[in-house]
Amino acid sequence: MATIKVNTEEKIFQIKKWLGLNENPDGDTKLKMGEASQCLNWRVTRDGNLQRRPGQALVSTLSEGHPVVGIWSGRVAGNEYVLACCNGKAYVVFEGANFTSREIGSVATDRKVHIFGFNEKAYFLDGTNFLEWDGTNQVTAVEGYVPIVSVSTAPSGGGTELEQVNKLTGKRRVWFSPDGTATELQLPEKGLASINAVTNRATGEAMTGWTANLADGKVVFGTAPASGSNTIEVTYTVSETFRSQVVAMRFSELFNGTQDSRVFLYGDGSNQVFYSGLDYDGNPRADYFPDLNVANIGAQNTPVTGLIRHYSRLLAFKTDSAWSITYGSITLEDGRVTAGFYVIPVNRSIGNEAPGQVQLVLNSPYTLFNGELYEWRNNSSYSSNLSSDERQARRISDRIHSTLRGYNAENSVCFDDNANQEYYIAYNGGALVCNYASDAWYKYDNIDVTGFASIRGRLVYGTSDGTVLELTTLARDDQGTAIDAYWESGAMDFNADYRRKYSSMLWVSVKPQTNSYVEITLITDRKDEFADKAVSTGVSSNFFGAWDFNALAFSGNIQPQVKKIKLKAKKFGYYRLIFKSDKANTTATVLGTDIRVRMTGYVK
Repeated sequence: MATIKVNTEEKIFQIKKWLGLNENPDGDTKLKMGEASQCLNWRVTRDGNLQRRPGQALVSTLSEGHPVVGIWSGRVAGNEYVLACCNGKAYVVFEGANFTSREIGSVATDRKVHIFGFNEKAYFLDGTNFLEWDGTNQVTAVEGYVPIVSVSTAPSGGGTELEQVNKLTGKRRVWFSPDGTATELQLPEKGLASINAVTNRATGEAMTGWTANLADGKVVFGTAPASGSNTIEVTYTVSETFRSQVVAMRFSELFNGTQDSRVFLYGDGSNQVFYSGLDYDGNPRADYFPDLNVANIGAQNTPVTGLIRHYSRLLAFKTDSAWSITYGSITLEDGRVTAGFYVIPVNRSIGNEAPGQVQLVLNSPYTLFNGELYEWRNNSSYSSNLSSDERQARRISDRIHSTLRGYNAENSVCFDDNANQEYYIAYNGGALVCNYASDAWYKYDNIDVTGFASIRGRLVYGTSDGTVLELTTLARDDQGTAIDAYWESGAMDFNADYRRKYSSMLWVSVKPQTNSYVEITLITDRKDEFADKAVSTGVSSNFFGAWDFNALAFSGNIQPQVKKIKLKAKKFGYYRLIFKSDKANTTATVLGTDIRVRMTGYVK
């Protein structure tokens, strides 16, 4: 009697580490084990586990029905704050250790508002005004530092030029050295708007007995002041200022070579960058923008869209190119030495199309350009600074190509959540997220973001409905709405696309959590509907009222749990594994999966 042997091979295929989303444009048959063709509302942890995304919790309501157009976190007067702008108002959203919604003044909110911190204050750029907040009073307009334009000035004029005029204000100061006989002090300019003050510098008191000749730019005394050197200070105001040029800027960055002691402003749609100066005492200021402190980046017909400090240089990005700004010094014609910033090209074909959204991730700038995400990195051993080398712009968005192509870069919001090591690109109610600790991408939906901030490791963001929400693992849903999480593998052939296969079971490892729930199913090239198999675990808790007893299995064991799932698939060539979790008030963390596959005949 003959014995016919059937060549059957049984193997266990394991997924021990989840690798995130990979939208391969050539299809999903080449994806690695653990990569997903779809990964919605699942995140990959730094240890490579698959976890349903955190829920959204309300932390502050500002003005319902109006978008939050600016949000920022930082220190003001030594205290930590989150500030936000909505419906014509500026708000404190977080102070002390609590979230709140306290009004602190008015801002223009018809466009995005940029907030930055400098010298113990918070500053606001709203496209119309330049405002400041000191942590106690209301938001006020930045008046501007009054520069000393001339010192050792004779009554007839002249003197030694000292500080440049300030674009923010029409006020200037002049120090006069009277000769004891002249009764008129000639100012550097004529046709003045006003003479504000005449001060005795020795006593600090206001002087009297003078009149103003605005047309000729003179201070006229009835009696000649006593002679002296730089003993009189005259403060005056001219009619024309350049304040509108400063307030038109939309974004900022801090830089000054090896220090962050100057404010650089950009974003008015031009190729110009304004940078702040130091006052007479050498103090850095955010309210002093000298008239000549302007850097022109490349051609005039393309705007600057991003500045980011990178090591000891300032990188400047335009819509079509990238540049590097270095700190140096310039000797003026009169012999004075002042700070100078030199602009050199880095890349003339790749830039940034998302205004104000350049982020520094692990000390490498990330920019959005031409529907792709680029990382800028210099891997040379001799220098960490970027130079003119096109290889330093590395495209890193191939795995999210399909989704990112549908984003409008100009309306996207980018943020580096350094505390959780996640990089966000939010757009139109969704977000692409990269956990750069595990090098994995995933997608979120139902996340309405107008701007991000991070405070004490907590990620918060403004919404288009006038609220500030927190993305937190303490919330197991989106303010009562269930999170619909879906993960689907690529088409797995188990290294034998030419063989027919049979699988009757798999094992799923899950982390025990309160109300842990996940459903497992699959799709093959032979059948596209299989039963959903539920896996639920629960650990003890005193808060029974929050539990969903229909989806919960009780256990006091806090060790990882392995569950056997019976799902029979016959004669398939390709196999897709699916994880779903859409129950309210639940969570899920999948540690790994083992699939038993038996090879049978050959595909016909």
